[in-house]
Amino acid sequence: MAFQTGTSTSIENLLTQLSTFLQANGWTQNFFNTITGDVGSIGFSKNSIFVSFQYTEATDGGTMAMYQATAADQSPTTDPWTATGDSGNGNQTNTASSFDNSRCVNAFAGSHTAYFFFENDASPAYCHVVVEVDAGRYRHFGFGEIVKTGDWVGGEYCYGQFIDPQSTRIDLPSSAFHTVGMDNIGFNVSRNPTMRVDGYPGEPDPLTEWAVLGEVTPGNDSAGNPRWRCWGGWRNSREFSAFHGFQVSLASAYKPLFPCPIELRDTAPAPDLAFRVGAQADVRMCNIANLDPGQVINIAGDDWYFFPWTRKQFLQNNTEESWNAGVAYRRENA
Repeated sequence: MAFQTGTSTSIENLLTQLSTFLQANGWTQNFFNTITGDVGSIGFSKNSIFVSFQYTEATDGGTMAMYQATAADQSPTTDPWTATGDSGNGNQTNTASSFDNSRCVNAFAGSHTAYFFFENDASPAYCHVVVEVDAGRYRHFGFGEIVKTGDWVGGEYCYGQFIDPQSTRIDLPSSAFHTVGMDNIGFNVSRNPTMRVDGYPGEPDPLTEWAVLGEVTPGNDSAGNPRWRCWGGWRNSREFSAFHGFQVSLASAYKPLFPCPIELRDTAPAPDLAFRVGAQADVRMCNIANLDPGQVINIAGDDWYFFPWTRKQFLQNNTEESWNAGVAYRRENA
């Protein structure tokens, strides 16, 4: 398990540092096209995790479109979504102003106050990134392999974070117009996380390679194959509903952290069937009412880093805020 923190001057500088960090820990950089005009691109892989990005600093407050596939066979000069088995999420255009219409990280132009890289190169492999865009305001994105329930092929995921800037939504963390990390609520399914499920037993369609976390129709991947639908994640798991009101406290030994589980949903039978397929490794949901953003707590010998979804604030003043909703990342034996 590896960890790095620092500052970055731009989205490109952030990704340059992330690339160096990942390559030092066994990942492959498949291509890197620095910004030409407004747009740059980069791609990474490890095991069966294949992700790539297009990004802009100058448009829409800085946006990074995210893509996931089953291979890294596009040439360095071709578009990220042309890779074999593209999941269908990630805007299929080089027009920077459209990057935020699909899976992305939005409104996080540099320079950045801080970044935090959490990486595991053993199984399950993952990379989770937290960016403090400016003082007290955060973005999260990541990719990796879930801790699977059962033994099956697949489980690779990719997620970003879109916060809708409309005044009626920006300060409402439960809004379905946002997509927050591994999220099941987002109104626009094309912005939501994807997870590879083509090896899961009992999948409803043999052509299905991907599932999408979302409450709406999952649609198709880039090849036109149907996708499956997921429940759970950061904002809509049963665990979140049950435990999000319990506050982490340094004043006592009470530090409730609950997992980010993922379920597959089969709507063909009546009633629907849901299958618990796993959870994110080393990520926990929590209530940070008693904590400061970025605070670190040692639990059982490991450091846990606590962050708000966006900004720890409850002013309802038309700025980004996520009240006391938080997420914690584990750094092993820090």
